[in-house]
Amino acid sequence: MAISSILLSGMQSLQSSVNRTSIAGSALNVEAGDFASRMVAMRQGEIEAKAAADVIKTGDQMLGSILDIRG
Repeated sequence: MAISSILLSGMQSLQSSVNRTSIAGSALNVEAGDFASRMVAMRQGEIEAKAAADVIKTGDQMLGSILDIRG
């Protein structure tokens, strides 16, 4: 897999998780039963965002290693 593909995948996942979190957070003034599911969705978005950031960080490190090897 190309490094650009890894970085693109990480950025897309990050955008998706930010969207999920904002949608869940925008509807927190709802009934108690739905409140719990919104909070779970927000937490899921947070976890996904952290994972996506790790993917981007790893791609960046890989790119740095390749530059070090070739340089």
